[in-house]
Amino acid sequence: MTLTDTRAAKAFTGQAMPRKEDDRLLKAQGEFGDDTPIAHLAYVNFVRSPYAHARITSIDVSAAEQVDGYLGCLLPEEAEALTDGFMELQGPPADVEVDRCLTSLGKVRFVGEAVVAVAGETREAARDAAAAVLVEYEPLTAVADAREAIKHDAPAVHDQIGHNIAWDGTFDYGDIDFALDQADHVIEADELHFHRSSATPLECNAITVQYDAGVETFTIIGGCAQPQVTTLMVAAALRHSAERIRIVSKDFGGSFGVKIGMYVQATALALLSRKLGRPMRWTETRTEHHLTGGHCNERWFRNVKMAVQSDGTVLGLSYDALDDIGAYTRYEPLGAVIWSHVTNACYQLSHLKVRFRTVYTNKGPVLPVRGYSRVQHLWLVERMMDIAAHELGFDPVEFRMHNYIKPEQYPYTTVNGCVYDSGNLPLSLSKALDLIDYQQARQLQAEVRGTGKRIGIGIGSTLDSGTNNFGQARIIYEHLPFGGNTEGGLVRMGADGTIFAVTGGVAFGQGHETTVAQVVSDMLGVGYDDVVVHRGADSSLSAQTGFSGSYASQFAVTGIGAIINATRKLAREIRLVAASVLGAEPDDIMLEGGFANNPPERVLRVVNGQDRSKVRVTR
Repeated sequence: MTLTDTRAAKAFTGQAMPRKEDDRLLKAQGEFGDDTPIAHLAYVNFVRSPYAHARITSIDVSAAEQVDGYLGCLLPEEAEALTDGFMELQGPPADVEVDRCLTSLGKVRFVGEAVVAVAGETREAARDAAAAVLVEYEPLTAVADAREAIKHDAPAVHDQIGHNIAWDGTFDYGDIDFALDQADHVIEADELHFHRSSATPLECNAITVQYDAGVETFTIIGGCAQPQVTTLMVAAALRHSAERIRIVSKDFGGSFGVKIGMYVQATALALLSRKLGRPMRWTETRTEHHLTGGHCNERWFRNVKMAVQSDGTVLGLSYDALDDIGAYTRYEPLGAVIWSHVTNACYQLSHLKVRFRTVYTNKGPVLPVRGYSRVQHLWLVERMMDIAAHELGFDPVEFRMHNYIKPEQYPYTTVNGCVYDSGNLPLSLSKALDLIDYQQARQLQAEVRGTGKRIGIGIGSTLDSGTNNFGQARIIYEHLPFGGNTEGGLVRMGADGTIFAVTGGVAFGQGHETTVAQVVSDMLGVGYDDVVVHRGADSSLSAQTGFSGSYASQFAVTGIGAIINATRKLAREIRLVAASVLGAEPDDIMLEGGFANNPPERVLRVVNGQDRSKVRVTR
């Protein structure tokens, strides 16, 4: 494999340009999830479970019906009759799990699970009516610890499964038994715990759904990081054609992965909109977000063993992982495999063995929060590097430097066959050490140790993979009907020469409009202001594929890649037209400064600039 630097000087790409987004955003002209004006809008509030595990014995909405402004509600039995469970990415036993927009099969499985959706003329009416709904529960024993959940006598989160292990598999690369046998030292940790956490985007979920009975079409408006996946999830649940579901996602304030799960609430709103004949809006509160909005994988690492030689060389690593996925497998099984993008972390590991179990508990479901699944494995490796260095008497910097993948080893193939294309880890760490004057910091640490003060110095090295290949999920479920990853891009020229660009990705603060305009301007030789980039996503006009969206560091790879390919095609068309007009060969046409040039003298204006009445040809 040979890597070639094909970068060339660009007029706009990589330069500090005024961002196209900022003018409207700073003037409060953005359009976020709760901003879209819609006539006859109704509002939704959810009645949520106060129990982690309980059977529902009765639901009484009679008091809610007396609340001024009450419009109607959606009950669990209606959701069960009108929808199928959400599409699962995993095979047995998780494929018999029933996950719907409201709790199903007569019981709740985590605190905050939606039980009833209530609609009102105003937000306040919906809230008051929801508060008036009376739900009677029979509390059940809850299991909130993955270590307890795997025991044979643990209460089952899903009765039809009968136990709490959603998936159990082993990743075995190299020969870990040989490494442990040959090692001078085996560093062990009985148990390490990566805690559950969540993300906090500036804007919580805000979703509007409108049903048009005339054409049987649902329009879903809101911050949606995966428009086409959301379409497929909602369509399958509603037993509705995906072609009759439109997703509109304009501005939205952050995601970090948690808004990928918005299809759950969108489905409930779709049912209410169809039932009551009104567009429905739900705006998530911050409390709802942290309670039910999707959490980061909590992981227990057990029986951890690291094989190390006396000179500090790490030979291999083994551990058992218990991944607490909460009550539903809403993005699994990807968490059970995506960590293997970075099996080696930053180090030359030749042997690795991981037993991985995903475990149901009575907690909120996990979603692909930033660094999904990879950060847990990388954290473990770093903890073990520190523990090993401490036990063997190495400075943690020295220990890491000794085991780093060296610059001359790139491209580096990891123990499981992934390729790290480039890097210089020793240099990166050296620069960080210089910035804090590491030796002086260590000296100061030693000086204050006996004074009752403590100074902690932590060393951490990490890397991350690029965008997903969803085919990896077939490692866990070989019959999964899709794989790979794709993105769409559309670039076209208007009648006046303005360039329009549309990407399948959605932006929530990254500056996609600016980046796309920079790339397109350079490729077509036009001005930065001559490129208009459509904001957000709209499935009725965007160039989208099944994997379109913004997640897993995807945009710079597939999003810009699609825009580059589309721009190349448009550039070819421009050259063909210019060649015909100028009597030249297409390959001789140069695109620069808003003109198609056939040196030395013949010029065709491509972008008209201020003179939009005519196109001049100079021969």
